[in-house]
Amino acid sequence: MRCLSAICLALCLAACAGCGGEPLDGSGGGPPDPVCEAVPVTECPEPGPGYADVQPIFQARCVVCHSGKPGGGWPLDDYLHVAMWWDSIRDELLSCSMPPRGSRVTLRDEERERILLWIRCGFPE
Repeated sequence: MRCLSAICLALCLAACAGCGGEPLDGSGGGPPDPVCEAVPVTECPEPGPGYADVQPIFQARCVVCHSGKPGGGWPLDDYLHVAMWWDSIRDELLSCSMPPRGSRVTLRDEERERILLWIRCGFPE
């Protein structure tokens, strides 16, 4: 199953590699790719974050490409879609491969860490 997920992920990443649109910062041009400093999360605080704490990040940063529309990547537009792909999302965030370089979408380190924390805490709804 994990192998199939990896294959699906690779196909989706290839399809989405050119995903663009307007940058989220409103600059009108692609910002330089930021240095990604992904840090694995080792503990879940009490209370941990819920989906409501990360949903705006997915909506603003991921759904630009991952809307589930034809030609788009696998959907990340609701809790079930995100929860189904939690392990791939974690791996992509830790390897700094999402969002892809040159996509004109950026993810701040604190947003990346918030999602990783939510995943570490068991991705509660």
